[in-house]
Amino acid sequence: MKTNSADIIKSIRNEMGLSQEEMAAQLFISVRQLSRIESGEAGIDVWQFITMMELLGAPSEDFWLLYLDSGEYTAYRDFKRLRRLVFYDDPSGGKELIDAMENSLIIRQPLVKQYVSHWRTYKDATLSFDDKLAALLDDMRISKPYFDERKVSEYRMTSIEISIALCMAECLEAMGEYDRAITMLQGIIENRESARASEEDKANIITSLYFVLSRILKTAGKYKDALKACDHAIEISRSYNNFRHIPQMLFCLADCYYKLGEEEQIYKTHLLRAYHSAYAIGRNELAATIKEDSLKNYGVVVP
Repeated sequence: MKTNSADIIKSIRNEMGLSQEEMAAQLFISVRQLSRIESGEAGIDVWQFITMMELLGAPSEDFWLLYLDSGEYTAYRDFKRLRRLVFYDDPSGGKELIDAMENSLIIRQPLVKQYVSHWRTYKDATLSFDDKLAALLDDMRISKPYFDERKVSEYRMTSIEISIALCMAECLEAMGEYDRAITMLQGIIENRESARASEEDKANIITSLYFVLSRILKTAGKYKDALKACDHAIEISRSYNNFRHIPQMLFCLADCYYKLGEEEQIYKTHLLRAYHSAYAIGRNELAATIKEDSLKNYGVVVP
């Protein structure tokens, strides 16, 4: 990718608060090469540019599409498509895209290699949670060799790294290590909320983080904290018109109120809202599950 973007690249690095050494490490290049890029003496590879946009939390398409050749364009659109499939839990086409990427030249790009490896780990049902956690840590260390979950709030993280960290927290939840999972999620949220991120990033990533946090808090029996996390997640979801998790969060609110011994009308109202919001966004199977669980677990008939 050859552009007159030296000043833009330097500005992006400064906005991220990274030194040349830190940025070069994230891009898998030498400090000397980054210095040449920032001075305009050398161009930047498209995947290095995408990585920078990921770190900034900015949509990269607006900046560089005009500079891609057809091969680069096709490869990156497949990469973006795969990420959408994973985000919406839609396995259709995912394996074919992964197979195609593993047999193409773009697998040499660290960003793609990390995501493909993460996808494989995420989908591998044969792994125990211990093994999956170890594999996810290996995926994270492709870009952060010295990753320490206790310092997660301090890192400058791409959306892919955050996705890996989120999966790590879910593994910890499955292993019964709730406090560790909660601490990690709170660190990731602090990390992302303090970062300069795009509206899309806030809508997709931050709402998902709060959704998982509220669920783990509830599982850990911290119902009042779960209520606060749910309320905040719903507020953010509505602010950015991202309604994907709202039915589950309303159901989580209902369950927390039920566990706290609140009167029936309070948790019943939330169950009804959860059911109707699921249908409103076209998640009919989820709506049917909410209806069944409402009667089975709470004695509430959903009309």
